[in-house]
Amino acid sequence: MSSLADKWRWGLALLLVPVATLLVFIVLVSLSAKGLYGGEENNGRITLSDVTLQQIDGQLYLDAQALIELPDTIRAGLDSGVPLEFILTLRFLNPRPYWFDETLVQVEQRFSLNYYELTRHYRVQALQTDTSNNYRSLSSALRGLGEFNRLPLITGSSAAYIVDENLVFDESPTEVLGSLDFRLDAQSLPLPLQPLIISSWRLASEEFQWSVN
Repeated sequence: MSSLADKWRWGLALLLVPVATLLVFIVLVSLSAKGLYGGEENNGRITLSDVTLQQIDGQLYLDAQALIELPDTIRAGLDSGVPLEFILTLRFLNPRPYWFDETLVQVEQRFSLNYYELTRHYRVQALQTDTSNNYRSLSSALRGLGEFNRLPLITGSSAAYIVDENLVFDESPTEVLGSLDFRLDAQSLPLPLQPLIISSWRLASEEFQWSVN
């Protein structure tokens, strides 16, 4: 009987060890993110505003503003040479009351933010068009990164097209919502920095939605 009880105790101990190790790991990562600068934690944020769409000569353009505040951890990584890549995602949705909204069209634009120690400047690059701008300060670079003025959007899909300056969808839904979000692409980070369970390397806006038709 005692042998059976000993086996149960050993089995329970073996089960608890990885669980305890995981909990310790989570606590240590959280504490390191909070204590990087020895002060209060700066979680950072991205806030979208002034989102509008224009159809000009058969081309769809986006205007929007994104207020970007980097967390201390991401800012320290950027200044240490870690490249940051951001994704702007525009979706047109057919809302469904009793199920997930249907995505009619999805468009993505990618942007990079880099710091160059040798010349002490920041560069913001639109990866689709390969256009870039240089900035002397991080604050001005973040303003440039968050300004989307007449950004051309190519859907790459026959599901949506422009007729007489109106956006038309093949499925002709009665209601179409626009949805926009802007986020740091965690998968583009160096492997040791990619978020697992919790991480101070996560940064994303809330989804900005509006009625298209």
